[in-house]
Amino acid sequence: MKTILGTHSGAFHADDVFAIAALSMLYPNYEIRRSRDPDVWAECDFLVDVGGCYDHAKRKYDHHFKNGPTYDDGLKMSSVGLIWLHYGAGICGSSAVADQVCRQLIRQFDAHDNGVKLSTPLADFSDVREVSLSGSISMMNPPDRSKADEAFANEVVRARLLLEAAIARAAHWMNSRAGLEVALNDALAEKRAYILVPEDCKWQEHLFNSEGNESILYAVFANGEKWFAQAVPSAPGEFSNRKDFPEAWAGLCDEAFSKAAGVPDGIFCHQGAFLCATGSLESTLKLVDDAIRA
Repeated sequence: MKTILGTHSGAFHADDVFAIAALSMLYPNYEIRRSRDPDVWAECDFLVDVGGCYDHAKRKYDHHFKNGPTYDDGLKMSSVGLIWLHYGAGICGSSAVADQVCRQLIRQFDAHDNGVKLSTPLADFSDVREVSLSGSISMMNPPDRSKADEAFANEVVRARLLLEAAIARAAHWMNSRAGLEVALNDALAEKRAYILVPEDCKWQEHLFNSEGNESILYAVFANGEKWFAQAVPSAPGEFSNRKDFPEAWAGLCDEAFSKAAGVPDGIFCHQGAFLCATGSLESTLKLVDDAIRA
């Protein structure tokens, strides 16, 4: 028997699309019904973003009423926030992973749907507007409203793919914590200004949340047969760094970079002077040592 997932008809938005997508991960044998008819709602196993009621016991998850549900910090929840609150851990198989997905993905839909502005235009480029993920979903509403249900179903499939990717990324991020702790503890014990992290370790956020991180200027890691060194940002999300690589290396590749940096196997130094790569750990550590002393 199919699980009937109900929501409103008409124009759709990111919160109802992602709410249905999340439920479809728990109930893969599902049917979507989009309507504003209470008789249709009564036939649904779940009702989201419509109906004027939030009642978990009755599986009704609307937020369009005064003094609706909020997070602990006061941000109002949308329908997807409510669905994630109750079912996110089951979808992810872990409450910790679900919390990370909520922070990285879900809450932006809650904010957008409740009128919270998350970005502002650049003063120098006033004609440039960011198309958010929420905005891109709204753009998929067809001019021909008779095709809205089909478009909604397609967006649910796309949203589910994104949720699956976000869950996998969050799980990988959680698993990276142990690798970063070992790398940081080793660096502090040896009084090094760089950490040597495992390949594909998501280290940045964990580093900033770790005691003693202030002395770390660079992270060194492998990617296949290449060895990279990356400057630690001055703060989370910033494009400035605690210490750039030497300006004389910036933008150089291959032989030119090798000659400037004094290594036999240089590959490149990013023009922003925050990332370098060589063909060996030995050469990359030399770049880091020289950059620290510069």
